[in-house]
Amino acid sequence: MRIDRAVVVAKKDLSEFRKNRYIMMTIVMIPLISSVILPIVYVVPINQLSRQSQAELDLTFNTTYYLDNATLTDATIFNARIENVNITNCIIRSSIVETCTILNSNFNESRIAYSSVRNSMLERCYLDNLTLDVGNTVRTSQYAGGSHELDQLKALMFNVLLILLIMIPVTIPTVTASYSFVGEKVNKSLEPLLATPTTDLELLAGKSGSIFAVSMGATWISFAVAVVLVDVLTEPFLGYYPLPNAYWIVGILLLAPGMCLMSILANVIISSRVNDVRVSQQIGGVLILPVLLFFFFSLAGVLSTALLPMMVFYLGVLVIDAGIVLLSLKVFNREEILVNWK
Repeated sequence: MRIDRAVVVAKKDLSEFRKNRYIMMTIVMIPLISSVILPIVYVVPINQLSRQSQAELDLTFNTTYYLDNATLTDATIFNARIENVNITNCIIRSSIVETCTILNSNFNESRIAYSSVRNSMLERCYLDNLTLDVGNTVRTSQYAGGSHELDQLKALMFNVLLILLIMIPVTIPTVTASYSFVGEKVNKSLEPLLATPTTDLELLAGKSGSIFAVSMGATWISFAVAVVLVDVLTEPFLGYYPLPNAYWIVGILLLAPGMCLMSILANVIISSRVNDVRVSQQIGGVLILPVLLFFFFSLAGVLSTALLPMMVFYLGVLVIDAGIVLLSLKVFNREEILVNWK
């Protein structure tokens, strides 16, 4: 394959994109919504919960007595320091509890550290190095190092926001690739292009390269804008800059290009086989489904915010990409397009 020929085809397509108002609106509006509007919407709950957590957990203790090496059952305790105690069916308020075994109890506005807790309610407490067994309910409490609820919300919101950013390089090709063949057919420029001495591989590489450059350029710019915006909006409440983390970096640098390539190749194949731009776009829209599956699996907890599930999903995308490349070279038939496409 001659790279220079593929580059000429890519430059030609990029020039056509700049002339098409619909394509330019898509390239601008989708990243704008994903990198500016959605981050603002998503960080509001994080900031509100952080503000509430900081206000509600301003705890002070005035312990009036000390309890050590004992067993507490069916008791109500206020303003105590409790250490090395087995606590069962108790109500504890405004106390400091350390190195205890806790069962079926209710704690409020207390500090609990280095203890084992089971089937208990912990509300507005500061928690440090706990073993939380089954049946616990934790409300408006803060773990050493941060709020547990806030950490869960951050992981969920940032995970969803990353997936929405990854949808940019999947969505843009459904528009740009639809015009790669059908649009040129309408503009009467396809036949001269197919009659040039470029090979099928060079033609496909050039068209795919132009769409990839546009899609990933928009994605990486959106990524940078979203990271800066989220950091600026959340730092006053969190006390640190949460993004970018390793999960986001892997998602944007590896998974997003893989999903983009999948969308491009499939849409180019579709565009080369149909006669109408709208039909091409409608069929190509189905390609968003893999991203939606990733989205739903993430929300369901099947794909966590750990790197290993992300890498496994990414390897699956690479396998699909390789299959689509082979299929595109086999399906693409320039003679059929020139002779039979009306």
